[in-house]
Amino acid sequence: MGLPKSIDELDGAWLGQALHETGRITDPAGVTIKRAEPLATGTAYSTSMWRIELDGPHGTPRTAVVKLPIRGEVRQLIDGITAYLREVTFYAQLASEVPVRVPEPYVAAMENGSTDFVLILEDLSDLEPADQLRGLTLQQAEAAVDALAAFHAWSWEHPRLEGLKAQFPPLGSEKASGIYGQFMHFFALSWQRARELDAVADEVKAFGDRLPELLPFFVERLSTPRTISHGELRAENLFLLEDGGLLLIDFQAVAQQAGIIDVAYLISSSVDEEVRRGHEEALVRRYQEQLAAAGVTGYNFERAWEQFRIAVAFMLLMPGLAFMQYEQTNDRGKQLLVEMLARASDTIVSIGALELLP
Repeated sequence: MGLPKSIDELDGAWLGQALHETGRITDPAGVTIKRAEPLATGTAYSTSMWRIELDGPHGTPRTAVVKLPIRGEVRQLIDGITAYLREVTFYAQLASEVPVRVPEPYVAAMENGSTDFVLILEDLSDLEPADQLRGLTLQQAEAAVDALAAFHAWSWEHPRLEGLKAQFPPLGSEKASGIYGQFMHFFALSWQRARELDAVADEVKAFGDRLPELLPFFVERLSTPRTISHGELRAENLFLLEDGGLLLIDFQAVAQQAGIIDVAYLISSSVDEEVRRGHEEALVRRYQEQLAAAGVTGYNFERAWEQFRIAVAFMLLMPGLAFMQYEQTNDRGKQLLVEMLARASDTIVSIGALELLP
């Protein structure tokens, strides 16, 4: 059964057979797609996303979200960082096992010898998304730290990591080194514009100028303890649950590296300065204690705090890269890019992250 290449090629016959093969429905006949509408949220810039309404036999979801690959020049970059392979692998092999809430995958398929894929996922339109611009409350940040600790403890130095090295390249591997080499090249270009912002502290501007040359240091200090990390967890990739918990989305950057990188990026990009200041150590201690409660040994607060400070500096890379989109985005997008850089700069200065760099 070949994969549909676009929403126009996705029909009830294909979807019914796919749902039957995954065991969700017993009879593949009778599935129809009543309506399909485009979505422009989350990772829509790197995937084609649609919300579909369905009718069919028992087990057929009433609605679902479809993610398909995009076409065009940016596809080469997406394939180069194996974004599609990472996300499909996560949903196909890990989503049913991870101890955190993620969208339920109905279908997760990738074509042999290609990066063409189809993801049919749980529709989350009834949930409230976290607001990246407003930022997380302290309570929401604590819930996110708890979720990350559970997620990381689940695969902490686990034997399963070896079998996933091709799909989720470990930080420091040849594959990851090539990807980060590309990232650093583009960061150096976008940083020339980003560093002009008044919200970026002078010492952070100087650090950003030499960030690419410090890549070997960051790799050496943040490659271990090895676990499966989300890779790009920020408020925009979280949904709020009624019980106060969180649901994680967007797994195109899943990697093997020190889990504290996720914590550092989340706190430095998604918690407003007035909420975050003075709570960094408590959040890191909470993360370390939750890891210990989940059975992780040999990772004390002192190491977690040191790695957190180094990772906060390293994660300036992310908003710096995102700033490449500044001229192409709308007013809210511009405000968001500036805010994320301002938060990153303020966090770096507040915790003295640059003191630990060579």
